[in-house]
Amino acid sequence: MNTYGQARDRRESVDDILAEIDRMIGLETVKDEIRRVIALARVMVIRRERDLPAARTNLHMVFSGPPGTGKTVMARKVGRLLRAIRLLKKGHCIEVDRSNLVASYVGQTATKTREVVESALDGVLFIDEAYTLTNQQGSNDPFGQEAVDTLLRLMENYRERLVVIVAGYTNEMEGFVDSNPGLKSRFSRFIEFSSYNRDELMKIFMAIMAENKFTIGEQGARVLARHIADLVRDADDTFGNAREVRSLFERIVTSQAERLSVDPDIDNLSDEVLQAIEEEDVRRTVESHV
Repeated sequence: MNTYGQARDRRESVDDILAEIDRMIGLETVKDEIRRVIALARVMVIRRERDLPAARTNLHMVFSGPPGTGKTVMARKVGRLLRAIRLLKKGHCIEVDRSNLVASYVGQTATKTREVVESALDGVLFIDEAYTLTNQQGSNDPFGQEAVDTLLRLMENYRERLVVIVAGYTNEMEGFVDSNPGLKSRFSRFIEFSSYNRDELMKIFMAIMAENKFTIGEQGARVLARHIADLVRDADDTFGNAREVRSLFERIVTSQAERLSVDPDIDNLSDEVLQAIEEEDVRRTVESHV
């Protein structure tokens, strides 16, 4: 179980967080949907604060799509946004999966799930691969069912203090929500995260490089772009998207380090040399991955 952003002393600006989201590569449809949700929630909060009638609105969401497409990152930003508009007091994001909710014995799961939910109060509970709560052991999974039943009850009990975001592959998440009338009534907002195309993945790679103060020459960039295009062409449903690109970056940096480590004067290498990814670093990485 991971906790993100629990301690935030200053009130963040909604516009600043939305600007962060806008700077994320790709995900244009997702960005539009998040803006719609926040616009609705913001007006709802203002109406409540002015004692105007405000319809009870369900803000629980399903983030569906392949891995590595920014679902966890976006869930964290949603928590920050909901705090910024004064809907949630903390806006932290508790990130869990089945293992954090389900115990080894029937009867213990309810306690375990309740503890997780209570840790997320006044923030966002993000459940990754949530469909595993209902599709384990065929149709007979008392452990997962106990977790779902407990979750639904607590979502109702704490409806003013909790937003739940469940995530996973599109087909599996549709089956998860359809498996239980309670889930279907609470999760009515589906936001689809599509796989990145080759240009977006290349931009993500270059952004990771810039963040870590690396550079790459024109020839190396060409080899890299061809390899990323091959990855996209051969991708299946399990392709890791941005995770795959970050892993590629780490392997290329390792290749560069191996090249530099044989220099007898390694301690005196210039910053420019330490930052430069050469074509051979990329080629050696790509060829070893084939």
